[in-house]
Amino acid sequence: MNTALNIILAVSFTPIWPIIYFLMRNTTKPKKNVILGATLPKEAHDDEEVREILRGFRRWLDIFVVPLLPLLIPPFFMRMTGAAMTWFMVWLLLIVVAPFAVFGVYREKLMALKREKGWRSDAEGLTVADVKAAALPVRKISDLWFLPAAVMALLPIIVELLALLTSSPSPSPPEQPAMVIYVTFALTGAIFWVIYHWVFRLRSEIVNEDLALTLALTRMRRYNLGKMCLFSAWATGALNLLVMILGVGANAFVIIIMAYTLLLISLAMYAEFATRGAQRKLTEAVAGTFYVDEDDHWLWGQFYYNPNDKHFLVNDRIGMGTSVNMAKIGGKITMGFALLSLVAMPFIGIWMWVGEATPAKLAMSETALTALHTGDQYVIPLDVIESAEIAETMPVVISRDNGWGMNNLNKGRFTVRGLGSAYLCVMTQNPPFLIIKADGRTYILNDEDSSVTKEVFARLTQ
Repeated sequence: MNTALNIILAVSFTPIWPIIYFLMRNTTKPKKNVILGATLPKEAHDDEEVREILRGFRRWLDIFVVPLLPLLIPPFFMRMTGAAMTWFMVWLLLIVVAPFAVFGVYREKLMALKREKGWRSDAEGLTVADVKAAALPVRKISDLWFLPAAVMALLPIIVELLALLTSSPSPSPPEQPAMVIYVTFALTGAIFWVIYHWVFRLRSEIVNEDLALTLALTRMRRYNLGKMCLFSAWATGALNLLVMILGVGANAFVIIIMAYTLLLISLAMYAEFATRGAQRKLTEAVAGTFYVDEDDHWLWGQFYYNPNDKHFLVNDRIGMGTSVNMAKIGGKITMGFALLSLVAMPFIGIWMWVGEATPAKLAMSETALTALHTGDQYVIPLDVIESAEIAETMPVVISRDNGWGMNNLNKGRFTVRGLGSAYLCVMTQNPPFLIIKADGRTYILNDEDSSVTKEVFARLTQ
């Protein structure tokens, strides 16, 4: 069993469950007059029929979503990585589709009750834009607060470049492709800075004609999202610095990345719930018949479609983040790509499963040695082979540069201890292993059948 990889996958997928589950349950609480994706007047918030629909939603959400959590256990008992990945991808599809399907059903029940009761706003169907709010000065966190995070993120890159220029030993661990890691984290930190500035381009948080309320709601969201972006940028820079100083190995690096991911998720959820809680308190006293009602522009309460809105992105009505305006061509393309990716997820696991189940083979002709796996992986002319060795134990793989790294199969370019960069097409649990140097490259190959591997080695060295 590839338990270590399954643990990594399980830890990576598990946070998705509480994020979706608790965010969906939170939709039953008022957010700017919106409950379960439907805009309701203040007097409807405590209506008994509304409460009954919300109870039904929570009950069926539990029925569909709670049983999905223990379904993360079976992959621990699967021998093949592809099978485990297929299971996880199907699970991910279910955790995305099931709660939103329940939401859609009960949102429509609430909309039917809204129509029956005649709960309407004087602004129903209008796209409300507060020009006064948009014209007021914007208060932002100074970019200087992001500067220390940028310095921490860039310092490892500078140190690495200086080490290369002076030909001194790299301060980074040899187990990791250091520069790739450092650049990735530096770019991630920069993305948080971009997101922070992008937040100010979104529409104001309008509830009614009260300008003071609009400003308060908008500033509340920007404040919490700004803090999240700033803390995330600092965490990313500190992580980059930590990796350089500690020189962590592969296993520790994976643990650190998972901890970092959980931290970012926690910051995002805190920002969202803090914003919702504050906005709920600010709008509790809102009354009257003029309030923003864009229900007709939200298909099933989840997909925004408004040709009268110039914005491509708007704040999500449910969940965290933003939604695209599907009335725009770019919105249709984006949503289509997202749906296609969602449907294709299980096939990624199946593709891996098929590849992992396909054995590696060796074929030798009069002129070339060919390593095969779902096609000709490598064709090595015999006249360029410089040396050939055979090993009973698999050389230690430090990192995968590109290709497959499965429980029983490595295929692609890897960094191997004592050999450096090497090209592999090898079943790791089927010794022996050929180590071939040819035309400036190192290859590690074998056949599913050990006798074939030995026969090829004999012919190469005769």
